[in-house]
Amino acid sequence: MDNITLGIVIPVFGSTRSVAELVHQIHTVFTPVCTYHIYLVDDGNPENVSSWLRKNCRLPHVTLIRLKHNYGQQNAVLCGLCHAGSCRYIATMDDDLQHSPATLLRLYQTILKGFDIVYAVPGTDSRRQPSLTGGSPVRILGSRMRDLLFRVLLKLPSHIKVSSFRIMTGELAAEISGQAAGFFYLSAAVFSRPRRAVTLSYPARPRPYGRSGYTLKKLLALYWNIIRFYGPFASVFPSQKRRASALYEESSIMILGGSNCQLHAVKRARDNGYKVILADYTDHPPGAEYAHVHCRTSTFDMDGCTEAARREHVDAVMTMGTDQPVYTAACVSSRLGLPSFLSPQTALSVTNKKIMKQILADHNIPTAPWKLIDRDTAASDLDCLTPPLVIKPLDSQGQRGIFKCSQAGELLSCLPGTLSFSRSSQALAEQFYPSDEITVSGWVSKGRLTVLTVSDRLLYPDPVHIGICIGHRFPSVHMDRLPEIEALSQEVAAAFGLTEGPFYLQLLIGEEGIRVNELACRIGGAFEDVVIPYLTGFDILEAVMDLSFGRSVTLNLPRDFRPDRLGKCASVQLTFCRPGVIASCTPEAELRKLPFVLDCGYNYRPGQEIPPAHNATARFGHGVISGTPDTIAGNIRRFYQVCQVLSPTGENLLNRLYPDK
Repeated sequence: MDNITLGIVIPVFGSTRSVAELVHQIHTVFTPVCTYHIYLVDDGNPENVSSWLRKNCRLPHVTLIRLKHNYGQQNAVLCGLCHAGSCRYIATMDDDLQHSPATLLRLYQTILKGFDIVYAVPGTDSRRQPSLTGGSPVRILGSRMRDLLFRVLLKLPSHIKVSSFRIMTGELAAEISGQAAGFFYLSAAVFSRPRRAVTLSYPARPRPYGRSGYTLKKLLALYWNIIRFYGPFASVFPSQKRRASALYEESSIMILGGSNCQLHAVKRARDNGYKVILADYTDHPPGAEYAHVHCRTSTFDMDGCTEAARREHVDAVMTMGTDQPVYTAACVSSRLGLPSFLSPQTALSVTNKKIMKQILADHNIPTAPWKLIDRDTAASDLDCLTPPLVIKPLDSQGQRGIFKCSQAGELLSCLPGTLSFSRSSQALAEQFYPSDEITVSGWVSKGRLTVLTVSDRLLYPDPVHIGICIGHRFPSVHMDRLPEIEALSQEVAAAFGLTEGPFYLQLLIGEEGIRVNELACRIGGAFEDVVIPYLTGFDILEAVMDLSFGRSVTLNLPRDFRPDRLGKCASVQLTFCRPGVIASCTPEAELRKLPFVLDCGYNYRPGQEIPPAHNATARFGHGVISGTPDTIAGNIRRFYQVCQVLSPTGENLLNRLYPDK
């Protein structure tokens, strides 16, 4: 947010209706005047207020910042100043509509004349004598005490009165916020040396919502601290020792992984006012642009992620889109005593195929025949499996190290390559089951699974590197088997002891019935965080984030909800290209203009080379297409007409693999 002229910091405590109206009034007044941005600081509000702010303040010109506790107005303002540091001017005002945006405009026009800081105080009322009106008797008394204090301690000129309604230069804001430690009072920090200042008067307005939280006791304690830390004997009273001199702490969340699969989580966490700590070993993952801190740590590195989470004092850990970080998130949360909807043991069972297969076998849940193998396995040991065979690593992701083999000897020759993607010395050998693949996404609440969507998982046409997904089709063509799918899914959830959270199950539907392929406890990697809200109205990403902070989640669905009666269609295009160098591609912004595109993104950029599609890392990008049964096919065709990936010779490298029907 560079080149913002005016940053407006508003501490919020206990307010909802007044905040919405204030934001609207600021937008009306300042849109034609200058570039501006509003920083709402949630000062440890109760969850119902914080939730309201998250849902109603997601606007391009508003940043929400959520503090861990109620630190008080001054420290909340300090937090806002730090976030608004790049703005040329920074204003502060209350959240209760007593401070008018019209008066804020006067402050802005005045500071342009060369002042360091300009205050506004309630003044002359035509029916009263000039006075500090508009406040409670305690607040009025407190203001007079403060003014007297400033005159005596800081030699404040008599024509200057201070208040929480003010505007200052960005340079002044940076100076005083950079020096804050131990105790902070903004106006005392401002006048620790002479400033070019002026005070404006405005007609007092009644407080339309809520009431002041100030008491005489609180004011006396506040002014005693001003004397202690800003008076002539401040050196006698050393500042209170706080961690890293912090006077406030923001609620923070660590997100494991910063690829396009996790990008929406990073953005949502930031929009929700959290400080975002990103763990991703790559130098420039897409999520790093939106995270506050990027820790270059592998999501597989349990100790590294734990240390980073401890160092950044995170309050929650989450991931989405990929399997192995699910286990890391559960372990880090357990080590640091943070909330988690999965125990480390359960998280391991849904990310390690050895444990997963054994649990399924123990509960007589149908799967393809399988056997664990290692470097000592002989071809004859696999006589129990009928070729063709499939080899998989026990603990990898993205279809890395998965091969389809025609016979046992070929499978064993693939073992070193498969183990190179694993931390285990064993791998999984399965009997290949000719089938369609479907994905069940759902939500478990109090041990009961609700199926939200069933989609067809469409695969890249490679006879060896199998399982690479090219797209999801919602709803599945197998919805006539929904009762059977729901019953089997509930069996799986019960077998793994799942009680709360997301559910993601891959099933195989063939001539011998339905078989379980794999289970995951996460939001799917095919952008289900976009599709599920569109199809069902349930914001699964917000729900996972709430669970990660230990908050309860209500599954708000229509009473008659059924995943086979959605009335809408969606298609997730996971796009692939022929190998080659990218010279240019259709801008993402152009694709987003298509009215049926819910989301899109690229994993490669011009100048990069696209490798052969041996696993999901070769995926070029994605597009999430919406529609109805009558329009979805035409919308997909239109998407591919617009989206082009050109080589240096002008050849369109984009493969059109997704079926028309």
